[in-house]
Amino acid sequence: MQEKSSTPLQLSDLHLPDVPSWLPLAWGWWASIGAIVVVIIIVLLVVRWKRKRLAPKKTALRLLTPSLGLQTPSSAIELLRQAAFCYYPREQIAHLTGKDWYAFLDDQVGRPLFVPHETQWQQALYQKQSTVDSNVLIEDCYQWINDALPPKKRRSVNVGKH
Repeated sequence: MQEKSSTPLQLSDLHLPDVPSWLPLAWGWWASIGAIVVVIIIVLLVVRWKRKRLAPKKTALRLLTPSLGLQTPSSAIELLRQAAFCYYPREQIAHLTGKDWYAFLDDQVGRPLFVPHETQWQQALYQKQSTVDSNVLIEDCYQWINDALPPKKRRSVNVGKH
């Protein structure tokens, strides 16, 4: 029998492959990064657009805050008209006065705020000493700006038509 040698075989050391690196990234990673960047840009643009669109409403509400008590009905309705000009086409509302103006305001809110108080508005707007409670009229302006601006798209409902 042969004798086993106690010396190990003369083998070379193991050569392990290099650790895979992150770069260059595979196309799937680039597509994911691109999609994330596009989504972030879209979100930022939407936020900026909303902020810009709501700026006139927020300014009008801040200026018309009922707790300040510095407004008169004539200045409140003027501020309401200026806020409406920011959202509605000038051709649609510039010519409206009196009953037509109040009807337009009520139509935008969907409930009567101004038409029932038309005589009170006329007294408050054109008399030096107002005999009506001006806080109620100013609160109606505040409520209209808060509810009607920015205008919402309305679907026409055909009642009773098939």
